[in-house]
Amino acid sequence: MRPSSLFFKLFPPPVFLVMPHAGLDVSDDAIRCIEYHQTWNGLIISKFATQELSPGLIDGGDIKDEKAFVSILRTFAHTNALGYVKVSLPEEKAYLFQTEVPSANFSSIAQNIEFKLDQNVPLSAADALFQFDLMPKAVSGEVLRTSVSVVPRTYVEKYISLLRQADVLPVAFEVTPKSIVAACTPRYEPGTRLIVHIMKKKTGLYIVSEGVVCFTSTIGWGSDELSASEKATSPDMLTTEINRVYSYWLTRSDIHVGISEIVVVGSRAEACEHLLHTHGGEALSHSVLPDVWRNAFNINTYVPPITHSESFAYAIAAGLAL
Repeated sequence: MRPSSLFFKLFPPPVFLVMPHAGLDVSDDAIRCIEYHQTWNGLIISKFATQELSPGLIDGGDIKDEKAFVSILRTFAHTNALGYVKVSLPEEKAYLFQTEVPSANFSSIAQNIEFKLDQNVPLSAADALFQFDLMPKAVSGEVLRTSVSVVPRTYVEKYISLLRQADVLPVAFEVTPKSIVAACTPRYEPGTRLIVHIMKKKTGLYIVSEGVVCFTSTIGWGSDELSASEKATSPDMLTTEINRVYSYWLTRSDIHVGISEIVVVGSRAEACEHLLHTHGGEALSHSVLPDVWRNAFNINTYVPPITHSESFAYAIAAGLAL
């Protein structure tokens, strides 16, 4: 398909991703990478690293100083011997919508979505790259519906240019919510979860059902709001917005399943999860901290070099590396 030809190069099918690659998470706050190595006993972490970024260098996915970014990323890539990478795309740069489709055939779905793109996002098919998943019937009922993530083609093409200038070779891209899902949620397990992705200046709220991202939102509350004594901090904005999303999902007439769990990842996830328990009321009392490595290895048989507390900040890179 003409408008989607680049899509298949940038978002290749799973068989292509068996080649060794690292997960590269580039956010407003930091650059993180993880790479796994296959052993006789399963996957182990062969490399990992974090490079904090100066405030304002990246804002909402927009790279404000391209020369500085390329220099930092090149040094990071050389220091950690990065070869091929699968790269995160910020949630703010992606549009998410659901649409009914006539069949479960991959090509038919892609063509159907192309025809509907300009009805759902401010981009034409020629100017967009998209990725889709069939929504579980537990959510959509008997209606065949897809969840579609769309990013501007110009953004991805510019990103590729900057990565190559930094001697980084991207094999694929993935929007941030899907990367967290890949790492932190059980594969093929029924249930709908609200993922709370804490960053320094903002928080992403993602509703996921059976591995499919169904809703995303970003709010202006981040872990920097926590004081030195987080027990004295009242996260009113965070809890209010989580409850708003929670209620929105429950009251949608086209949704057939509720939220069973709230999963907290990201910057200072442990402190934020504690605050949800103590300030969030009954609805938020069932928040949990995930096992970021659950889909990579068993922590009872392999002890990773990343501490439990640090692991939550690596959730995106961990999912990208799989």
